[in-house]
Amino acid sequence: MKDKKVLIGGALLFAAAFWFYIKPNYMDSKPAPVYTDEQIASAPKPTLRLEERVLNLKAPATAPNYVKAEIALEFTDPDHKWIGLKGHGIVAKNEVFAEEMEPDLPKIWDVVTAVIGSKSVDQVSTSDGREKLKDELISAINKEIHHEQVQDIYFVTFITQ
Repeated sequence: MKDKKVLIGGALLFAAAFWFYIKPNYMDSKPAPVYTDEQIASAPKPTLRLEERVLNLKAPATAPNYVKAEIALEFTDPDHKWIGLKGHGIVAKNEVFAEEMEPDLPKIWDVVTAVIGSKSVDQVSTSDGREKLKDELISAINKEIHHEQVQDIYFVTFITQ
């Protein structure tokens, strides 16, 4: 009889310890952090850097024109997973992101080649022309890849000939 009381007391003690110490710390879901608009705006974003390539521009066959471009695509971060990252953390996360995007690179390059190839040297040689090109590239790439969305494009190198 005494053994039953000890077992019941031990079980109650274990249940109480579980309820008050273990459950709140490990089993209850924590509330999602709330970020300010300033934190969201200043946070780094996933970035995919496309290697430098020489692409044909629309031109007569007798006088071909080219653009040498290195492009960086900045993607949205809807889950705010990049907030608070700095330095090596950003680099490491971008490397993982680049690996995840590897299967989409042929689609992205196809779009980039088609859009840039449809432009003449006059259309891309001004800053307004390059801004329009960026907008067109963002729209076209976002139509091709659906699991990520391009937010901005940076021309690291952009040389026309």
